[in-house]
Amino acid sequence: MNRLVGSIAVAVAIFLGSVSASRAATDPNVLCHKTVVKQLEKYKKTHLKLYRNCLDKQNAGTIPGPCLDAVSAAKLGLTNQKVTAAIAKKCTMVTLTAVGYRTDCQYGPATAGIGGTCFNLPVTSPTEFAECMKCWKGAEFARFEATLYASHATEVCGTLDDTSPTCAAVGCTTPLPNQRDLGTSGENDCQKMIAKAGMNYLLKRERFLEQCLLKGGTRGTCLADPKLQLKLATAETQKQTLIQKKCGNRDPVANPPFCCKQGTGNSCVLAADRATCTTGGGTVQEGKMCDPGTLKCVNAPGGNTVTWWDSCPIAAPCPGPTPGTLSGLIGCVDDTADQLVDKLLCLQFPNGGACPTPSPAVPTPTPTSTP
Repeated sequence: MNRLVGSIAVAVAIFLGSVSASRAATDPNVLCHKTVVKQLEKYKKTHLKLYRNCLDKQNAGTIPGPCLDAVSAAKLGLTNQKVTAAIAKKCTMVTLTAVGYRTDCQYGPATAGIGGTCFNLPVTSPTEFAECMKCWKGAEFARFEATLYASHATEVCGTLDDTSPTCAAVGCTTPLPNQRDLGTSGENDCQKMIAKAGMNYLLKRERFLEQCLLKGGTRGTCLADPKLQLKLATAETQKQTLIQKKCGNRDPVANPPFCCKQGTGNSCVLAADRATCTTGGGTVQEGKMCDPGTLKCVNAPGGNTVTWWDSCPIAAPCPGPTPGTLSGLIGCVDDTADQLVDKLLCLQFPNGGACPTPSPAVPTPTPTSTP
């Protein structure tokens, strides 16, 4: 008898669960929200991939730049249209409001740059809503791309503060890494893997958390899930392994040493920068330096390097801790990606507890009046 009762209870639970799942699958609010998350993921993948491919080719001299080139820009435009159309097909302003989205585009401060552009966008239709989301998210993607490609940060963003027309403020950017094409070199191989591994880690971390949040979890419960923790740890290990494989013992340096070779043998001249060297008829040799006593190119002290930030861009107050070593560089990629994922999830899950809990402010003591 007890077994029969238990079997009935299990059957009822399964039935109720299937009914709940069926209702969720047909709920217009749920369908709309899932569509928004899925389509914005497509936009993110395309954005990151196109910029990565373009900047890699530019570094190698295959295309002249700047990025995006015309072909890549056209591909991003096509994806942009498809994403907007898909969201407009599954969502209405009623369902978007029910999910918790704003009826304006004021998801951040109206800065002088891209923030002000996004802030002032109208949101009177699902199509306009989609453009609003892509504006804020695109600014964060561009910031991440500029961070990973430190030697092309100004190309991606223009300016690196709140006045940038394309990027959210990058953060601590002084000293600015040397802005140049890296060429077909070991340094460029390292740069390519930093970008590839960093972007893959970002995509995996956000996708894992999106899946959990869509099931009703919060940021806290999702990050506490042992299965999700294992997935995130695996993604972290993969990123570290890939970067270390291609970068070896390279240390991050904002302005790596070079020698301006000119004349016969190892003769060189002292040049202030690479542009001065090449315009003066010299040839830049990376990883070397011009000995001021002998005026000969010699190996630079410190070994191999990769052009990177002396201060991790998210560090505050500026200047923050310097990465210093390859491990520090990997940690900077982690911090930048994790911060970006938090912002994107907070944007996409307005009622899902996706936003990090703000630290409580320390109350200001009330002064005691003197009799």
